[in-house]
Amino acid sequence: MEAFLAITFSFPTVIFTVLLAVAVIYWLISLLGLVDLDGDADMDIDSSADVGGLMVTLGLQGVPLPLVLTLLFLSSWLLAYFADLLFGAMFGGGWGHVMFGLLVIPAALFVGLLVTSVLVRPLRPLFRRAYKRPMQKQVIGTACVVLAFNESSGKGRAEAHRDGAHLILQIRSDAPLARRDRVVLVEYLSDQQAYWVIPEADFLSGSAG
Repeated sequence: MEAFLAITFSFPTVIFTVLLAVAVIYWLISLLGLVDLDGDADMDIDSSADVGGLMVTLGLQGVPLPLVLTLLFLSSWLLAYFADLLFGAMFGGGWGHVMFGLLVIPAALFVGLLVTSVLVRPLRPLFRRAYKRPMQKQVIGTACVVLAFNESSGKGRAEAHRDGAHLILQIRSDAPLARRDRVVLVEYLSDQQAYWVIPEADFLSGSAG
């Protein structure tokens, strides 16, 4: 146990220990109902075509991003742990071990990506229903919080949580919005890759024009 803890909380394994701990905390919060669970998380779904394309290239599409990251962190942690366990002593301490760690981290991430792409394949059918409609259509009617808004241009950004997805969205509105105001997505503007929003109070009261 002492050797396990020593490797777990020493460089380079500690990097992945922290990342894995963050992932575990996220899932614990989700189980408590403080975060909704779903498909693509921590993605700006309007301007992340490059990220989405990268995920497709790596074979990581079709499952929730938090799950992908958790599997990646777990795979990378295991690889870093056993690399340090089996070969770390050969490099001694000090700078020799630091250089060893700097080589292990990217190698563990690369191999971890390959392992994760294999692990997610049998999981895709479980989430297929969530991807029947484009995400842009799925989020219509979702409440979100304004992060920034320029009244003169009617443009801004907002964050929303939908089924486990933490989304940063481009928004448009003719309402005088301020940071932290709650709004509702009512229409997707494909030409602007943004969402038309109205204040949540207007949406609930039905007073929006």
